[in-house]
Parts: sequence; C-alpha cells; structure tokens
Amino acid sequence: MKRLQTAAVTLLFLNSAAAAASSPWVETPGGGVRLVALPAAADGSMRAMLDIRLNDGWKTYWRDPGGSGIPPSLAVAGAELVSVGFPAPKRLGDAENHYIGYDGSVRLPLKLAKAAGGAITATVFLGVCKDICIPVQAELTVDASGESFTNPLEETAIAEAEATLPRGAGDGFRPLSGRWAADGKSVTVRFEAPADGPVPDVFLSGSSTFEFGAAGPVRRDGAAFVAEVPVLHRPKVFDLGKDPIRLTVRAGERTMESPLAIE
Repeated sequence: MKRLQTAAVTLLFLNSAAAAASSPWVETPGGGVRLVALPAAADGSMRAMLDIRLNDGWKTYWRDPGGSGIPPSLAVAGAELVSVGFPAPKRLGDAENHYIGYDGSVRLPLKLAKAAGGAITATVFLGVCKDICIPVQAELTVDASGESFTNPLEETAIAEAEATLPRGAGDGFRPLSGRWAADGKSVTVRFEAPADGPVPDVFLSGSSTFEFGAAGPVRRDGAAFVAEVPVLHRPKVFDLGKDPIRLTVRAGERTMESPLAIE
C-alpha cells in the first residue's frame, strides 16, 4: 500500500457502547471490530481482546507494517493497558508495494490491569485495506459492572485468541544473535528454526520509534538461518535493555517470538 493512498482517504470515526462484556460490532469498510472483556479478577487484572473481522479480500496491518501502512494503536480508559498480543503476520502486497500484516480476520489478546469492573472504553486506530487503505478510528465500550460470572463463549474466544500468539523461544527454535550493520541501516539476524519445514520468514519490531522493513531472503549457515532486515528508522537514543527488539519467525504453521540481543 502506498502512503499517499492512505492519506487521501477521509478518516472514519465510529462509536459503540454496550452494557455487556462484549461491545456490539462496529461496522468498518470490509468488516467490523469489537471489544470483548472478561470480568476483572480480584486483583483488578482482566483478559480481553480486540476482535477484527475482515471480509474476503480485505487486509490489515501488523504492529510494524514494514514501512508502508498504518500500525494499529489502542488506548484504554477505565483500566490500564498492560500489553497487546499479535499473532505472527505474513508478507503481503507485491514486490513494489509490500507490507506486513494479516489477510484474514485477526484477534489481538489484551492484558489489562487496575480494572474496577465498570465501563471500559478502547479507542482504536487501524488501517483496513483492499484496493486502497482506509484509516478507521472507533470507540468500543464494554460495561462489565453487572457481570459476576464469565461468559463461556467469551472466555473461549479469548482463549482461542491467546492460543494464536507465537510461542517463546525453545530448543531448536530460538534467536541466536543480531548485529547492526556498520551504517546502521540493517540488522543481520541469526536464529534456529525447524530444518524439516518450509523456509522461515523473519520479522522484527521494536518501540514506535523503530521501523523495520521486510527481511531479505533467508539463507542457511550451518545449523542456523540468517536474514538481513532493513532498518527504515532508528532513533538516535534508545535503550534495548528496557525496550528490546523482538524477533518473530514463522516456519509453516509454527511461530516463535522472543527478544533479540543485538550487538
């Protein structure tokens, strides 16, 4: 997707409110979006998800779309947003206009804290794309103040969303090293992945001040795999100890995500 296509389309703002632990679907171009939340635990923690429904032929972006597109953003009122989970993405588009995202419906698990059990509103900004990319902003509200039990359908939906997240590093599927190029414009990534599967695909992501491109061809180097990942934007000041770069690898149906130590 070209940035000028994104900028040329008027922003859509949509609102929903519900006295339930699942907001109504807010219709968007090519699909819909809703917020689902389980009742708060005794310590105020809450499991939730952003449910993005896409019709055939529509797509949306990963947290780092690879230099072209709109990374999804989320702000929450009524609770503290601890984390947003992202399933491993795919490369989309063509050689000239490639980007990183999802070509089907996707659920993003959320971890919330300090939830008082009342109304929670998520303000969502994301891009949905077909021939052009359309930026969408929506307010999604759930009110779990009257919920004293967990709806089994909602609990199942959130558990299924959590199960789609990449697993952590383990034996035979883990990062080995990362190295900045001398000019800082790329990162060489070495990692282990299942050797009996398809050629792995590699994605890097960091804080909002970093921006990475689509990785080059993955090659074998002994027992390891190696890929070069373009750095499209690198801030002058950063602390990878506090906010590490994350390596996400897709090897067929298997996915892995782990912090990447970069020299």
